[in-house]
Amino acid sequence: MITCDEFFAEFGDYLENRVSPEVRKELELHLSQCRACHVLYDSTCQTVKIVTDNSSFDLPRNISESIIGTVMAKLRADRA
Repeated sequence: MITCDEFFAEFGDYLENRVSPEVRKELELHLSQCRACHVLYDSTCQTVKIVTDNSSFDLPRNISESIIGTVMAKLRADRA
């Protein structure tokens, strides 16, 4: 089974459906067994749904990718 750090490394690509079927299977197995990562995933999905359903704002792709990268780097640093 993959570790939380490995999950975090693939999390953005997983959300954007940019992982191979094999990696997706490993990530979903991890999600089914790791409460912390499941909470992160669920919270992220809920936040995206709230923002997109309300059309609060649209960020250019390069800015949203930068924000995701910064958040993921912070999460990785906190886990170290």
